[in-house]
Amino acid sequence: MSHTSLSVTEITVDHVPRAALVDLWNGFKRYDMWGRFAAHDIRQRFRRSVLGPFWLTLSMGIMVGALGLVFGTLFQQEIRQTLPYIATGLIFWGLLTSCITEGTTVFIGNESYIRNVPLPLSVHVYRMLMRNVIIWAFNMVIYLLVLVIFRIDPGWEVLLVAPGLVFFAVNMSWMALAAGILSTRYRDTPQLITNLMQVVFFITPVFWSIEALPTRPAFVHFNPFYHLLEVVRAPLLGKLPSAENWISVMTLTAVGLLVTAYLYRRAYARVAYWV
Repeated sequence: MSHTSLSVTEITVDHVPRAALVDLWNGFKRYDMWGRFAAHDIRQRFRRSVLGPFWLTLSMGIMVGALGLVFGTLFQQEIRQTLPYIATGLIFWGLLTSCITEGTTVFIGNESYIRNVPLPLSVHVYRMLMRNVIIWAFNMVIYLLVLVIFRIDPGWEVLLVAPGLVFFAVNMSWMALAAGILSTRYRDTPQLITNLMQVVFFITPVFWSIEALPTRPAFVHFNPFYHLLEVVRAPLLGKLPSAENWISVMTLTAVGLLVTAYLYRRAYARVAYWV
């Protein structure tokens, strides 16, 4: 009798929210698995390639160099200041947008695993995030080369990149997870997010600087992506993020985590049916 009562209790909806949050922790503890999966994805993508992931670094480097040339010649900006700004902006923007757009298919693309393999759902999210972090690490070679070529010393301010990276990683994680949940439930969401990120790219100071503007427009002042970029970009350029940057990022982190936790608790038991 007691065994029957326990079984019934275990499957009640009251336990679903707790199970969803436990799934996030259990998935994180399987770092050995999703780490190997992420490395395997990259090896498979560049199998029999001479440069391997450095092809992505080369592509990013060409983009940085081209934009630096445009801004340095056409707009008469000092290349020593412009190129590091463009490099860090594009590198971190690429990491953020890749996680969000790939997050839209993180559950849909792993349908067979979700239906047939008893793994925490979050393992697929961590795998995707880790894969993009590895690519980001390769792209950071561009930043290091820029520092060496132009003999730039970011100073002690570079130490502030550590807390900035933590906030950046947390925010890109909840954005990716939220995109995955919404896209699994509503299949038009991936296209919507892709188009939206293209628009946001142009209104966010990724490769253009707000210092060139007479006044800061509202689409920059209230742009969370701008503040998220600044807490990692400014220290790498030897500058201090503003108080507005930190407050905006902290607010974005708190609100985003709460909303995404609610979404995941609601969707956790349904994802296997939605895919």
